[in-house]
Amino acid sequence: MSAAHKSGFIALVGRPNAGKSALLNALLGQKLSIVSCQPQTTRHRILGILDGEGWQACFLDTPGWLEKADDPLQGNLIKMTRAAARDDADVVLLVVEPAPARPEDLAAFQRFAELGKPLILAVNKCDRVGVPAAEAAAASYGPLAPAAIHQVSALKGTGVADLRSRIINLLPESPPYYEKGQASDRWERFFAAEMVREALFELYREEIPHACAVDIERYKERPGLKDLIQVVVYVERPSQKGILLGAHGSAIRRLTQASLRRIEAFLGRPVELELWVKVRKDWRKDRQALKEFGYVV
Repeated sequence: MSAAHKSGFIALVGRPNAGKSALLNALLGQKLSIVSCQPQTTRHRILGILDGEGWQACFLDTPGWLEKADDPLQGNLIKMTRAAARDDADVVLLVVEPAPARPEDLAAFQRFAELGKPLILAVNKCDRVGVPAAEAAAASYGPLAPAAIHQVSALKGTGVADLRSRIINLLPESPPYYEKGQASDRWERFFAAEMVREALFELYREEIPHACAVDIERYKERPGLKDLIQVVVYVERPSQKGILLGAHGSAIRRLTQASLRRIEAFLGRPVELELWVKVRKDWRKDRQALKEFGYVV
């Protein structure tokens, strides 16, 4: 008798900039989530699907966990992370940096340990520290009683295969949730918008990328021609629009080219990209705008 099929959802949770998105990409073996060196890059629950012989792992990348929200956008992102771990996940993968846990970290992550689901601790970025420091960091999370502890480097790939195997072993018996070979439940237009956001994080620092919302106004497939993608980047103030446009349009051309490279690399084909900047005053505090941009749980 052949073994029963295993399938389930794994929620990646952790502080901003712990490397959850990079680890998701490493586990999948392909880029699905955008990454940057700045915190709070992830704004959506992003599903990545990986199939194997007799199993299917459905990974949920989530926004970085915050103790309190500074605006309605952050409040919704906190709800998104909580819902993914509480309602969707069969396994919770807690991703942390290789530093000793602070009391506030243990208090914050205790909520995930108490869900009654297997909790795996992944100490990421271990390529940056020595073995003793990584082991000390892992030991400091002992009070959460994780089912397993793995020291990994999403950047180098170290320990990722062992972590993947551990996750698969903990999945429940279930038929697959998605068709074999399906990479995500998102459309290409969603990932095109995410690539624009990644370009914003590369080109700008501080407030600018966080003040931007990216909306795909039109995504037109044109057989025999390049697909046409028309994008609007919404900012909160006219001064931010001026920065993104630049002198004589120099900045917007740079952003368009950086976005185009990412979109074409992701899709694996050339496209035509048109990009505009518009002002939507204080959109992060505007509940209607948050709903329109897909940030309401």
